[in-house]
Amino acid sequence: MIRELVIIDFIKPFLSIKEVKNGDEIYEFFKDIQNKQDFNSLYILNFLYKFICSDEVAKRKSSAREFEDLFSVLFGGIVTDTQSRKNLQYEVSEFFANVKDKIAGNKREKADILFPNNYAMSLKTLIAENKEINMGSFEKKVLFDGLGLESFLTERKNNSGIGLGSIPQFTKLLEVLKTAKKSEIFYERFREMAKFIYGDDLLVAIKENNKLTLNFFSGSEIFNIFSSFCQNTDLTKIVNRYEGNSLRIDRDMLLKFCKKVVILKFDRLQNSTLELINEFDITLHKNYARYFNGDENVKNETLQTLKDLFKKFDERIKNA
Repeated sequence: MIRELVIIDFIKPFLSIKEVKNGDEIYEFFKDIQNKQDFNSLYILNFLYKFICSDEVAKRKSSAREFEDLFSVLFGGIVTDTQSRKNLQYEVSEFFANVKDKIAGNKREKADILFPNNYAMSLKTLIAENKEINMGSFEKKVLFDGLGLESFLTERKNNSGIGLGSIPQFTKLLEVLKTAKKSEIFYERFREMAKFIYGDDLLVAIKENNKLTLNFFSGSEIFNIFSSFCQNTDLTKIVNRYEGNSLRIDRDMLLKFCKKVVILKFDRLQNSTLELINEFDITLHKNYARYFNGDENVKNETLQTLKDLFKKFDERIKNA
């Protein structure tokens, strides 16, 4: 565990965080610290900027894992892996009587954080330029089973222009279903799959250098959004394409329906206590290097710098 997460674990009792039971509690926590200037709130904000959102790290895959680790430490969950997901048991509807294992497998992989009360949440972290969300496995062989479209379940370009690899291809595929009078079967199956597979709550985090936008959805909200597009037979307004067995959707279309949004702005870190701490942290580590490379005078210099830092802390507390 990186040092900053150890400190967040230390300050956690001062944040009055209890065992999380649902996504609303996580939303309320971030909403509560949204505009606060106290040390604990700024420390978390500083972590989010330093390890997740700054231009230096936002495009790295590691930033997504650091985000999951933060949730694990703050809210008492565990970051899932293949083994812990295998332990998840679900009661699958008889609607999927012959494919229960496949459908359960699709759902298992959605849980990124598991909490002691069996509450699970899916976390998606995206850079602002990424306009598409990978919603994970959505078994296409089950979705299209028996609809006579086996030859079109491809992402590659073909002479017919029918397939799963783009919005135009998908649109033509849905037109074929309509002509064959099989749309009703398809949309009912899509709704039932979405209701089960996307039943866990979802957090979509948009990373930018100056802010982090957190969009919270309940599983039922995700289902209702997909269901509304199925009812209006304009599914490709939100579904872009398949990639492998994963469904990819339009990010901005989904976010239009979000009712719980928190924006954490990083300009609050400027001229803050955390800015002083970050500056001292660099100085301290440089002084370690100076000392172990023969500069013994650096000891007194470091102690004086530390005293000066705490004087500044005292002044800020007095003037708060």
